[in-house]
Amino acid sequence: MGFRKMALSEKTLAALDGLGYHQPTEVQLKTIPLILQGENIIVRSQTGTGKTAAFGIGLIELLDADQNKKALVIAPTRELAVQIGEELKGLAREHHHKIAVVYGGQKIDVQIRQMERGVDILIATPGRLIDHAERRTVDLSAYSIVVLDEADEMLDMGFKDEMDRIMGAVPKERTVLLFSATLDELILELASTYMSGTAETLELGEKESAEQITEDFVQVSRRKKFANLKRILGQGEYRKVLIFMSTKRGVDYLYERLREIGYKADGLHGDMSQARRERVMESFKKGKTHILVASDVAARGIHVEDIELIVNYDEAQDADTHIHRVGRTGRMGKEGRAVTFIESREEEEKDRSRADHPDFAWMKNGGRGSERRSFEGRRSNRRQREQSPELKSGQDRRRRPRAHEKRGRRNYGPAKKRK
Repeated sequence: MGFRKMALSEKTLAALDGLGYHQPTEVQLKTIPLILQGENIIVRSQTGTGKTAAFGIGLIELLDADQNKKALVIAPTRELAVQIGEELKGLAREHHHKIAVVYGGQKIDVQIRQMERGVDILIATPGRLIDHAERRTVDLSAYSIVVLDEADEMLDMGFKDEMDRIMGAVPKERTVLLFSATLDELILELASTYMSGTAETLELGEKESAEQITEDFVQVSRRKKFANLKRILGQGEYRKVLIFMSTKRGVDYLYERLREIGYKADGLHGDMSQARRERVMESFKKGKTHILVASDVAARGIHVEDIELIVNYDEAQDADTHIHRVGRTGRMGKEGRAVTFIESREEEEKDRSRADHPDFAWMKNGGRGSERRSFEGRRSNRRQREQSPELKSGQDRRRRPRAHEKRGRRNYGPAKKRK
């Protein structure tokens, strides 16, 4: 079934055609009709399956049908909020809905002026939305449709209290659309708390990594990771590569090393300013940057199409995080590749047993290489001094002056006492 059979408006169909969306994905096919009926839904779907367009189309159509309604979309990270805003503005370009995006790291005065002009769809991160609510620059009671995107990530990032405050301020009679990459007891409990009445639960796609993603695991010692990374990058002409690191320092170290050997690389982590993060993401999206090294926290909002290779330079902390990482390639039915480096103690021991390992360089020449070279050097210098004609004749042979010989006195007797 195509989009035309979903009874969408001609304006929405024209926008979809302009964006190149001709056939709905599974998540769009199954969720849009339910959203148009005003149902609460709980959807488990991987990233990159078209879920943003799914709830975006539904929201635009609902607001067309009832202009008194407003929609609120809550996203865990500023990067994701910005990307949702861009996609919804593209879908609503033939409509007259006002869309605003608010997030931390941007001047709040700019956001206040934007909301004073009126908002139909508000996309926000939890923390900044609470800031606006406390300043009374946003009236949460006006938003009767709420989308919780990547709800599992919001819980992982510790936004439960903020979500409770937000959901306590929106109308009790509301429609809630919850999207998550995983459905566990916490997510289902969250949904039952926030939703009034019944909800339709949809589990779409496999819970494991998508079938179109080829995933390799490489056992390697830590000091050989970079050499293996260079080998993997050299196997193909990759235009978009995403590398995951566990620490901010690791991100900075790795992308600088990649730059040194000629790659167009950049880094992304939580300590960067919002302006720089946006520049980095824009460069990566447009293909000016070919390799992006990111920490897990910063990468939670990365939704970039056509990522050809994922490299887990550091292993993920848990299986769900690993699925989130790998799911950023092979999107929308395209093929993707993922490589995970597994630090192996056995490989480390093999590496350390090499004769040329730097940790054991001192053991060359019988284990006393450095001492022997130092001793030989001192003996050679002494031999040269002894064989010097000047030193043999006693000329220019001086000793260090003693304490009583200082202050310009040339005698070698004891210093005279001063009266």
